[in-house]
Formats: sequence, structure tokens, C-alpha cells
Amino acid sequence: MAVNHIQSYPRGTILFSPGDTATSVYVVLEGTVAASQGDRQENLGPGGILGDVAFFTESPHTYHAICATDVTVLNITMENGGKVLASRPRIALSLLAELARKVKSDEMVFFQGREQRTEAQRDEGVLPEGHPVFAERIPVEFNEFLFSTEADCPICQTRFTALRTRVSRLQLQEQRTDLRNIYRRFEPNYFYIWVCPNCRFAYPERQFNRLSQKAAAKGREAWQQNPPSDSFIFDLPRTIHQVITSYYLAMASFETVGASLEQWANLWLRLVWIYEDLEQEELMLNAAEKARGYFAEALSTTSRSPAGDQAIYLILGELALRLGDTTEAFNNFRAATTMMGGDPRYKRMAADRIQDMREKREG
Repeated sequence: MAVNHIQSYPRGTILFSPGDTATSVYVVLEGTVAASQGDRQENLGPGGILGDVAFFTESPHTYHAICATDVTVLNITMENGGKVLASRPRIALSLLAELARKVKSDEMVFFQGREQRTEAQRDEGVLPEGHPVFAERIPVEFNEFLFSTEADCPICQTRFTALRTRVSRLQLQEQRTDLRNIYRRFEPNYFYIWVCPNCRFAYPERQFNRLSQKAAAKGREAWQQNPPSDSFIFDLPRTIHQVITSYYLAMASFETVGASLEQWANLWLRLVWIYEDLEQEELMLNAAEKARGYFAEALSTTSRSPAGDQAIYLILGELALRLGDTTEAFNNFRAATTMMGGDPRYKRMAADRIQDMREKREG
């Protein structure tokens, strides 16, 4: 009877969220389910029981439950509960023991199946000295905009599961002058970098499998000569600290395989946005200086379309404003407006920023 109600779910599946009506109790048989409530998270392996209090008290769930790996569970419902528990008395006893220890239905409490949770990966050798740790987790709701895919590392050939954005579900709210897209209920910069868990090769998701043979050979040689002492695996949901660490791992990979100036510039620009959202001004300014240097060098040494140059002038103008250089900002915005050809929209954006600067100065 119990076998008939065993279900499997892929990594990333949300079993339930706060406020959802409780329709099942989940008993973990294989894999790991991450239960999170605010900044707190518990990882439950085989024997873990989720959703029991809400189910038996007929109240909404108060925490998130998301499959951190591929998972197999026993799904107990009102329809099958009596028969399943009668046929499997050990499950019934485990369930009663779990319920007896949970004295408050609004708290996320577990006693069975708990796994030892690793602390946020600090990677002091990767991050700048004194870099703060951001233990906050990405909202579990972001998962509805993601799907799992198999990726092959071009360096060590390891196959691993990575997350890709469901672009069709994104709803654009605005595009800022530095060309950052703001989406409703989702932040794509948290998923910009893929990291191989074995060799820790990190690269932008869209370029991960487009590495040239020469670059891959350089990366493979460096990995074989100096293999990492530990792996890197994102939690699910991942922490902000893991996101930032993935960017610095990408910098190490960029150094090894020889990334382009535009790749470096875009990496630092995204860190500007992340640090800005975290209100980390010193880190943001350092990232802005790095991004400005790479964009300026790319502008002077590599060729693009007129629209591509306009985009860089816009970004350089915004970075200059962050760094307090209004003269440089004005010159970059002006270059975007006076360029022959290009994108009329970029010209309007640059002209608007010039007008904003004039009004601010006059005011």
C-alpha cells in the first residue's frame, strides 16, 4: 500500500510554501529536502517528515520545503492516510513521535532525518581579505523562474546539475541607464555564474559551454597542476555569500583561460549591482572602479557596432556618477548622444541623463 504512494521529484521542486493549504505529509525516503523559514534552514534526509503539523491541524504551511536534490518521498494524504499508516506501523510511530515533540505549530521544528548543515562557504582564499559574509538566502520563490539542466564541465568533464532561467516567465519592470534590467520578483544576477562542483571552474552560464579548445586546454592544465582541495556546491536556495563567491571563482577562471575585456567588465558591473542592493558602498565603489577600467579599455582597443559603443558610453557615464566624476559622466553621455548611427533609444537615454545632471546642478 505504501509503495503505491511513493513519489519522486526532481531537484528544485517546491513541495509547499508558506500560506499553502496542507494537503499531504511528506516522509523523505531518498535525497534531501531543504526546509526554510526566514534566514533559518534545515536539510532533511531519509526519515525526515514535513508538513505534518499543518496537515493534521488543517492550517496553512508556515515554511518553505524545496527539493535540494532529486527526492523520493512517501506522500500521505487524507485519502490514503489511514490505510498507509495501518499497513506501516513504524511510519505511524515515527509520525506520532515527531508530532508529540512539536509544541508550536508556527515554528519550523524537526527531530527525525536532520542532516548536518554546512556553514556558508567562505572561501577566504578567493574573496578579498575582510570581505563580509552574507548568510541571507535567495527567496525560494525565485525557483519558479528556474529549471534544472545537465551541464558538462569543459575543464574536468564532470557532469553536474545547473540552474537556468526560464526567460519566458520574466516580466521586465524597467531598464536603467546602466542597462540593468529589473524584473518583477526575480534577480537574474544571482544565477549568472555556473560553477563546476569538482574542479570549481566558474564561468557565465551562457558562455560555459562555448569555451575555445585552446582556453579549455589552459584551464585543464592549471587544474591538473593545482587541483582544488574541496568542492563548491550551491545550497538550494543558495546564499548571497555563495553567489558572490561564485563571481570571484569566475575571476580566477578568467585569469586562467584568458577571458575578454568585455567579460571582465560585465562581471564587475554585475557585482556593482549586487553590492549596491546590499548597501555595501565601499565594495560597490571598488567594483565600479574595476568595471570602469575594463569598459574603458574595451572601448579603446576592441571594435563593436555603433549601438555597442553607445551602450558602453552609457555604462561608463553611470559608473562615473557613482564614483563622483560628473565631468567624465557628462562626456560619456554626450558621446552616446552625438554618435553617428547607433540606437535612437540609447541616444534618448543619454540625453535624459544629461538633462538630469543639468537640473541637479542648477537646483
